[in-house]
Parts: sequence; structure tokens; C-alpha cells
Amino acid sequence: MSNPYLDAPLRARMYAKTWHKLVWVSAVVLSAGLLAPPLFFIAAKKRVVPMTVPALYAAATYGTAVLGDALGNGGNWVGGILALTLITAAAHAAILDTDWKTGR
Repeated sequence: MSNPYLDAPLRARMYAKTWHKLVWVSAVVLSAGLLAPPLFFIAAKKRVVPMTVPALYAAATYGTAVLGDALGNGGNWVGGILALTLITAAAHAAILDTDWKTGR
């Protein structure tokens, strides 16, 4: 009898060491979320997340900036959306390898 958890394909780790995670999360925060799509694109290439995740982050980050420039920023809504995207991306980047176990 096969077990889907034991027979699951191997998956690459997103971060090799703890300081790699620190560098990536710091880069996402310090770039105000602009480096979130490349981080999640790398994660998608390693098959840690589906390819839709970097596309959604790119649409939220870059699309909001372009749309805010085109429509105007009357109520400062662009800053709010970008701040929420930044917080979400930083938290998501920090928990990417939480289910990875040694020996899998």
C-alpha cells in the first residue's frame, strides 16, 4: 500500500540557510515590496509555490503603481495597497519553508 506523503516527489528548499531567509525577507521589506515578484518567481521555479503567485504579486505591486499614476492618487489609496502588499509579501516570504523537513 502506498502512502501519498511518503511517495511524494522531492521538492527543493527555498532557503539553504537561515540567513538566506533573513536576506530575502529584508530585501522585500527594504525595497517596499518591489522585489516580491522576483522572489516568488524563484520560488515558483523551485516548485515551492505555483506560478500564479508571482503573477499576482506583480499585478498587485506594479499594477497598483501604474494605475495610481494613470488615475491619480486622490485619497492616497496607492500607498495603502502597496503597504498591504508589502506586509503580505514579507510574511509569505518568511513562511515559505516551514513545511520542509529534513530527509524529504
